[in-house]
Amino acid sequence: MHYSLTGAASGTVHVTATSSPAQWDQFDAVRATLGSASARERPAEPLVRIRGRAYQGTTVRVLAYSADVPWGWHDPMSLVDTDDRPAPEQASRTLTAILRACAGDYAARSDFPSLQHAARRHDTPQLLTWLDAMISHAERTQARWLEEAEAHRVQAAQSLAAWWTLARWLANRPHPVLALLLAPGRESLAHRAAYLPKWAEISRHAADEEGRRLTLFRSEYEALARPTAAPESAERAYFVVGQWTGGGDVDIWHVEEAPADPGERADVHEQHQEDAEETFGSVNVVYAASPQAAADQARRLARETSERLHRERTRS
Repeated sequence: MHYSLTGAASGTVHVTATSSPAQWDQFDAVRATLGSASARERPAEPLVRIRGRAYQGTTVRVLAYSADVPWGWHDPMSLVDTDDRPAPEQASRTLTAILRACAGDYAARSDFPSLQHAARRHDTPQLLTWLDAMISHAERTQARWLEEAEAHRVQAAQSLAAWWTLARWLANRPHPVLALLLAPGRESLAHRAAYLPKWAEISRHAADEEGRRLTLFRSEYEALARPTAAPESAERAYFVVGQWTGGGDVDIWHVEEAPADPGERADVHEQHQEDAEETFGSVNVVYAASPQAAADQARRLARETSERLHRERTRS
């Protein structure tokens, strides 16, 4: 969708539903871009101009959080003109306000669920391509860290065994060369036996961290690859509050229709989240035609998530 600007700031702002920066399979964000094309494409005229100077930039509204908190927005690091010069402070504030206003208006549309679905269909092929490459890279990186950890462990054991062998020889038949080989120093047998286990632990931790990234990438890929039905016009957003237990079971405590206004919705979501965390619960936003349908949808999503995690653990 395009917003046309006139007056002191003139030009076009392109706005679309998009995936969350933190989780690509969740299309609960709105991206606003200066110009007539998405941020994933090259800036396109008509760009927004202030005093004849054209600017480029984008912002993302993360709808899971209130618009009043910093993490509710992913603002650009800088707004620049077509010559890559930073926008003056006043122009930067004006452009940021314009981007945020357009994103907020778009998210408040009554047909926003349909717009989310359309964005998902449009963006999924590219996201799957990126995730496929990221999964392959993460698999190679994890394998390399594991190989390094094992190599360090083996070298440490060999160094320690060699040190004890030389120590026994020295005890049985003292010799200056043996004493020199056993002397502490950089890259000596004693030194290697001491630091190589630490290196092995560092490599192992790096492999574990890469494994967590790999699990996320795979779960996002599987979720995006799964066909999704277009939301019905009667579907609305609901807060589902409860406790997600093992095996995909859900103990649902409360279901409430979410406010249509995105800012108010984020505020209510944050309040429910704080209340739920006190009793070790959580809050999900589910689109459904009725409270009962929202509860059923939450249970289905919990089962699917549990099954996906089980497959990941079995596969690893």
